Amino acid sequence: MTIDTLEYVKKLEAAGVDRKQAEAQAEALRTAIVDEMATKHDLAGATQSLETQFERRFQSIEARLQLLTWMVGFNLAATMADLWKLLR
Repeated sequence: MTIDTLEYVKKLEAAGVDRKQAEAQAEALRTAIVDEMATKHDLAGATQSLETQFERRFQSIEARLQLLTWMVGFNLAATMADLWKLLR
């Protein structure tokens, strides 16, 4: 985002503001906005951080699902063995 400070100054002057005051206000506005604005670098860092967090969460979920799969398989095998013994 760019701020056309010259246009801003012209509008303030047209409204009756002194040129020096208009320039000071334009610079103050530009500084305030630019200092608070996120840059591409800021966004790239935030994106990378989120991707890393998501990857960790997915790995954790995947590990839990794998453990759950093994537990269900083991219990199913144990149940089938018990049923086999009962039916013989």
